[in-house]
Amino acid sequence: MARTRAAVRGRDQELTALRTALAPDGGRLIVLTGPAGIGRTALLDRVARLLAADGARVLPLRLGTGPDGGGDPYALAALVRAVRERFEQLQESGLSEALSAVAQLRDARGRERGGWTPAVVAALDGLFETVGRRERVALLVDDAHAVAEPAPVLSAARRAGCLVVATCEEGAERGPGLAELLTDADRVMTIGPLADDVALSLVRRAAGARLDESVVTALRTALGPLLGNPGTVLGTLDALRRSGRLVTFEGRLCLSDPAEPVALPADHPLLRRASALGGTAVRLLGAVALLDGLDLDALPPLADILEADPVDCGRGLDLLIEAGVLTAGPDGRISCRCPALAATAAGRFRARRGTALHAALAERLLAGHRRSGGVDPVVLADHVARGGATVTLDDDTVRLLLTMGAAAEQEEPERATLWYSAALRRLPPTGPEHARTLCRLLLLVVRTGRYELLREPLTRYAEHGCAEESVDEIRLAAILLALHSGVPPAERAVRELLDAPFPGRGPTAFSEWWFDRRLAPDPRRHPATDGDTLAGAGAGVDTQAGAEPRGWAEVTSGAGALAGDGAETPAGGKALVGGGAGDRAGARAGARDGTAAGGGARGGAGRSDLLSAALCGDVAACERVWRSSGGAAPSPELDRLRQAALVADMADVARLVIGADYRVPETGVLGAYHRVVRGYADADWTRAMSAVRELELSPAEDTLARHAARLLAVDMCAARGEFGQAARWLTAATRAPRLAVLRTWARVGLAARKGDDGQAVRVALLAGPRLRRAGLRTGLSILLSRALRIAVLGDDHEGAAELLAEIELLPHEHHVDAQESLLLARGLVHRDPECAREATDLIRERGDLPALMESCLAVARFAPDPRPWLREAHALATRCGAAALLERVREVTRERGVPAPRARGRRDALAVTEQRIIELIGEGLTNRQIALRLRLSEKTVENYLTRLFARTGCRSRVELAAARLTGRLARTPT
Repeated sequence: MARTRAAVRGRDQELTALRTALAPDGGRLIVLTGPAGIGRTALLDRVARLLAADGARVLPLRLGTGPDGGGDPYALAALVRAVRERFEQLQESGLSEALSAVAQLRDARGRERGGWTPAVVAALDGLFETVGRRERVALLVDDAHAVAEPAPVLSAARRAGCLVVATCEEGAERGPGLAELLTDADRVMTIGPLADDVALSLVRRAAGARLDESVVTALRTALGPLLGNPGTVLGTLDALRRSGRLVTFEGRLCLSDPAEPVALPADHPLLRRASALGGTAVRLLGAVALLDGLDLDALPPLADILEADPVDCGRGLDLLIEAGVLTAGPDGRISCRCPALAATAAGRFRARRGTALHAALAERLLAGHRRSGGVDPVVLADHVARGGATVTLDDDTVRLLLTMGAAAEQEEPERATLWYSAALRRLPPTGPEHARTLCRLLLLVVRTGRYELLREPLTRYAEHGCAEESVDEIRLAAILLALHSGVPPAERAVRELLDAPFPGRGPTAFSEWWFDRRLAPDPRRHPATDGDTLAGAGAGVDTQAGAEPRGWAEVTSGAGALAGDGAETPAGGKALVGGGAGDRAGARAGARDGTAAGGGARGGAGRSDLLSAALCGDVAACERVWRSSGGAAPSPELDRLRQAALVADMADVARLVIGADYRVPETGVLGAYHRVVRGYADADWTRAMSAVRELELSPAEDTLARHAARLLAVDMCAARGEFGQAARWLTAATRAPRLAVLRTWARVGLAARKGDDGQAVRVALLAGPRLRRAGLRTGLSILLSRALRIAVLGDDHEGAAELLAEIELLPHEHHVDAQESLLLARGLVHRDPECAREATDLIRERGDLPALMESCLAVARFAPDPRPWLREAHALATRCGAAALLERVREVTRERGVPAPRARGRRDALAVTEQRIIELIGEGLTNRQIALRLRLSEKTVENYLTRLFARTGCRSRVELAAARLTGRLARTPT
């Protein structure tokens, strides 16, 4: 990895210690150690500037960079070059003679390859005494480890009264010469990693463009403990740029494929260090990377696969751990230092893929297990599960996987998911055990988020069919995978399952709802239905004209029951988990979990209808099912469900309906879109827009979630004054009826942000009645409420009155959002501050900060005291970066004749560093101790305290600490 130069940041503590160490008169030898890329050279350059500013003569010496290579063991040639380069600056009498004496001895040493002699000592003493005759000289030596014997030259400089600061790489091979230098030094300082925020600030500066937050997150995850190494983080960023992984999208530098792992540069020091250990070490590193870790029980069979001696492999692992390339956990498991290192190492190990290596290990472990036992069953099951379909499984091994999976479901659901998935490969798809195991797998996939494990059962269904009683589970698997991956299945039989319509909700199929199109090229029955296979029979039942498809009802009832509630099923239906015809999976699940089927206030059938209604945006059906299953209305849960359905936040809908057993994904389509929704509502628009761009750059197809994200992006860009981008997002979003309310809401906001309040109101007045008559009422009150706020801001009293009349036509008795909209509408139209305050309290409780921002701005138009309303609107607009709304705040401020609100940022709220300083004062630390703890200079801490005294009115450190304890100090907004 090429050396990356960067400004010194976050090194106040090191610089303070260096100033202290170099302050005394006379010669001093200071050695700075740290790993490659930690910033030793940058720190040394900073020391050079400081010493030069203090009047010292600086003589830099770069070792290991000249033409001499290993022929300059004492650094004599490098010293002669450095003095010659600065000959004119030194201008000391006798310097030429002293330099010639060293040069001659250097030539003699080069020919004779002899050792250190008194003549060399005398010549060096003469040279350094001549150089430092009139002024203090500082010899700054970079990479002292690059020569065999650095100590004699550096010690000679110190004897002559020079300041000597040398750097050496931590972890470099330490011969006797380097050991002598460290022993001889007056002080050895270790340079530690930078704080994460400092390292990431370097990344942002080096990017040369506005860096998307997803890149920062990816670097943080991939580099792990190496994030604080500036050379590593900047080198990795450069490697991403050179490989084409960084692309500019909507004005931001983004990762072209966010799901693709970030890898270390191929010439990273850790990889060079591994290469230096030999071929066995390199192969071991690649194997550990491909296997995602190595248990020591698997080392003997791995050595057999690598065709290496087990003892050599054990020694190689020890060397890699000692070199900092691998790490050993408390349980003895060996792993790569960070994911980025594993990604690069795995790419180099091209002899095998990860699955093939797991399969080879599994075969050897199985053979040993069959011969004599003694193999850790967990290690065996892990490799079998990760080895794919090439691993040959007998009945005993399948039973082992099923038994271990059942035992691990509660404590280790991730492992249980893998083991059940492996067992399914061997179970006959038409047998009852396959149906039971598939059910358990679906339960665990929902808990763990491992939706990619559903691909193989779906492929097997397309190839071999399944039992009729498993068709519902297969359909659920197809829907879950499509929802979370955003990619349609390749197999036609599976596509036909997704083309089945939502029961009781018209002809719309899941595929049309999610992908905006049917997936199967021919909507007629799959040819398999004409044969004798059970797969054909199942497909025929689901796709026959005129028959109500079982798919969605059973899928959602099964999904609902994944929360653990058993349920009775409506007549003619079958629940995936819970009661139903015969010995269904729910009864089996209940037997294993110790729960009885049929329990729970809302069983599988109720959850089925509720999930179906929420995903379809049918608010009336949501409420009916909620009430019929015993749910209270109004209810905070029902309101949250309605809000999630409005913006098509499928992850939140599933969490609210399925319950705690549903794991909201962190990645994939639903995970990214959930971050869009939460970031928008929390006024963290940087995070929200980053997730929008992540969705756009992912390989997934256009889905309902992606279109909804585009509509939220319209609003964020418009509020920030980025009207061109907002218009492009609006054009890209679908006009599907499912998002008609959200699309109109975005259009209304865009028109208003561009200054055309009249157009915004007209759009809402035209669209509102049409949407209501079409039955698209979910979120309609929020749309009309937005338009009414805009009408009030634009003094359009007639438009505001018409919008109030439309809002009053909506049902309000069980809709908190509609009640909130009605209260706000009446408060704004009738200029009733108390009514408006009650409404804004409901909005604040709902957590919709952008709506709160707009409402505060509208209320400020007529409130007797507009200042608190304007302050809150200004603070939220600043937090969102909403330039267009900040301009509206300024307009209302001028109109009402009140002082402009101040930004509540660093000036009013305490920054994180300030809070930490006050906390440490409360712990009794002195300014010097605080400086060391926070890696700041003592002067910086004093400056912070001076500003804190001025801002808070406190007159002492004790008073500051007391004010914090009593809650009188502002906190940083979150």
